[in-house]
Amino acid sequence: MGKNMKKKAEDSTLDPIPSLFSGEAEKAILGLMLTNPELVIDQVIERLTTDDFYVPAHRVLFDVIKDLHFRNIVIDLTTVHQYLVDHHLEEKIGGPSLLADLIAAFATHLNLEAYIKIIKDKSILRKLHSAALNIVQNIYEHSHSVTQVLDQAEKRIFEITDLTISRSMVKAAAEMQKAIDLIECFHNHKRKGRLFGIPTGFHQLDQITTGWQNGDMIVLAARPGVGKTALGLTFACKALKERYDQDKDLWIKPGYAVGFFSLEMTAVQIMLRFLASIGSESLQKIRRGELEASSLEKLKRLAEDAKDWPFYIDDSSDLTIHQLRAKARRMKNQFGIDLIIIDYLQLLHSDSEQAKENRQVEISEISRGIKALAKELNIPIIVLSQLNRRMEEGKSEPALHHLRESGAIEQDADVVLLLHKLETEPGADLSKIPYVIHVAKQRNGPTDKIDILFNSPYTRFDDPLKHEAEMSYA
Repeated sequence: MGKNMKKKAEDSTLDPIPSLFSGEAEKAILGLMLTNPELVIDQVIERLTTDDFYVPAHRVLFDVIKDLHFRNIVIDLTTVHQYLVDHHLEEKIGGPSLLADLIAAFATHLNLEAYIKIIKDKSILRKLHSAALNIVQNIYEHSHSVTQVLDQAEKRIFEITDLTISRSMVKAAAEMQKAIDLIECFHNHKRKGRLFGIPTGFHQLDQITTGWQNGDMIVLAARPGVGKTALGLTFACKALKERYDQDKDLWIKPGYAVGFFSLEMTAVQIMLRFLASIGSESLQKIRRGELEASSLEKLKRLAEDAKDWPFYIDDSSDLTIHQLRAKARRMKNQFGIDLIIIDYLQLLHSDSEQAKENRQVEISEISRGIKALAKELNIPIIVLSQLNRRMEEGKSEPALHHLRESGAIEQDADVVLLLHKLETEPGADLSKIPYVIHVAKQRNGPTDKIDILFNSPYTRFDDPLKHEAEMSYA
């Protein structure tokens, strides 16, 4: 019975797609691109891709017209026909008769929106059809791994829903203007004294990284108990404080939306640390119930203000990488998250068959999954990670090879930050403990070491180059 069902599902991929395209709408669009290019071509190219056309000949013509447009060559019946002849494409469109049909077809630019919508809607339906068949096939091939099937199914549906259909290969010339625009954006931000990415909260770190960049996987690694969570929360606090509004050309509050995945601590524990940090109040006094009345009132005011902050915490424990990716997608889709922090990588696990046999394979799958997620959501993801014990044995400073359990973490990460506590002199002020952030790897920038201070009563890291008050929201 099972084999017959699988055979049926496989055979269904050979069935013809039932009327999931409109040849007339495709002809109308191409005809308008030929007869009224100055009125419609930019709108069409901006909103439709080659994949949105179903008829093979229409796809060829769409690519030809796009290429002529990018070359600033006049688009008309003669130039398009000559292009087809020169590139031996006439046979692919069935001869010159198709061009004559497009010219003769009655279509008005006043209906352009309607034509585009028809083609786009049919394209989405075809993609949904293809995704559904793929999901069915995955069910049969990976019936042992429900979470893997769900992850792939959800990813496909989200891609279609958000209309973020990626192309694995593009013509370099088509992306050149985007690169120039990005260079100008870098220049303008620098000229106005602003960062291009999300501020880290530390001046020197901002200078080295230009802030957290979209699509990057940032690994923050340290030995247990050194302060990974505190630094992660410090990064979150800075991002939440304010954000730059490009349209208004000013900083506004609240700041960037932050998603925090805490696999070790509860959401309440995270918020206790968060309030102590932003309120500059002793976490120990909070826990012991020793706060003065004025301090308690201050925290209450902060908590009331924090209701409007775009800070979202997921304290699910025992998460698989597939579950985390699904939750992150929903968080991004529902709340428009700008930055995700994961505490921490080694508490995640994978349920694939290969991962069950080898911990290094499992960590590699998790690391790759996080990097892929950062690219998919196009936001920076900071993932906390543990260092192995070898660095303690030699009493050495942490290095990339100390990353615990897998070299894949170093390979996948765009930025690796190693957090290290410095030795203190006897009698030194232990409320301000000197630390070093070692930018040990940066795919698109330099490496360096940065001095920071751990403000232990408030479980917060401070920038020694800034006044303490700048780190407080009180």
